[in-house]
Amino acid sequence: MTISAADSPRASLDPEAVCPESRLLSAGEPRYAVSLRWENDTLAGRDENYSNGISLSFSHEGRGLLGGFWSWFGATEGRWISSYEVGQIIVTPADISLPVPDPQDRPYAGLLYGAVSTQYVHDYQFHGLKLIAGVVGPCSLAEEAQTWVHEIIGSTLPQGWDYQLENEPILNLVYEHRRRYPFLGRPENWCAEAIPMVGGMLGNVLIQAQAGGQLRFGYNLPEDFGTTLMRGMGNLPFPKCSVSGVACRRYGAYLFAGGSANLVARNLALDGSTFRDSPSVEKEPFFAAAEFGLSVWFKHVQATFS
Repeated sequence: MTISAADSPRASLDPEAVCPESRLLSAGEPRYAVSLRWENDTLAGRDENYSNGISLSFSHEGRGLLGGFWSWFGATEGRWISSYEVGQIIVTPADISLPVPDPQDRPYAGLLYGAVSTQYVHDYQFHGLKLIAGVVGPCSLAEEAQTWVHEIIGSTLPQGWDYQLENEPILNLVYEHRRRYPFLGRPENWCAEAIPMVGGMLGNVLIQAQAGGQLRFGYNLPEDFGTTLMRGMGNLPFPKCSVSGVACRRYGAYLFAGGSANLVARNLALDGSTFRDSPSVEKEPFFAAAEFGLSVWFKHVQATFS
């Protein structure tokens, strides 16, 4: 579930304004956004594997710390967005009531991280690059966070955190490329879009390649690139004025469904610690994932459930 809010000055919009991706922001368009994301397995009636993820991010128009990267590839016109994110991820075995976890199950692991990303949009194309740094192990405070939440909600307390992965610094890169293809209706009315995606991850947390996409249908589709996950880009460019030359749309909703094929060379949460012996489990090098959900937005607030 994701809730995002974008802010802009309170100023009127010129309905005759043309809004190409390369022009400067008008006075009424959002210049920054704050996003809160929560991913939890209890929403699906389970408490295992990827148990919980929460992140808070801030995005703003401009090149930021990493924006010069796109200039190396000749990017001169378009829209640059910079994002800064903090988050925590918790993964557990299937049975958290065992004091000694099943050695055939995935180990306990927690990640606490900060990330900075640069996103480049030109016409209907998106490129994103994200740099993640942090720690896995007891310093991630995953044990304390899960125990505290389970005490509050009266759920089973996890018993096996003594066997979690040890402290290890993490460094990972994430890259994504997306395109938007409207193929039915008009963006300022009822419309359908296809958003194919390719990406990759490189570092001691995940080494992975993926390809997939989303289909979405709704009313007043926002000028964005669909939804994402914490272990993906974490957040995507917030909507702005329509490229079709009409005033910025202030409300809308859409249904979406998508999937991806993933080829994994390394997953720290399954393969175990990089530099020392640790609990680990044999992983599947290939897996498919699917997602569906609903996103609604009004003025500068957007909420998504998937």
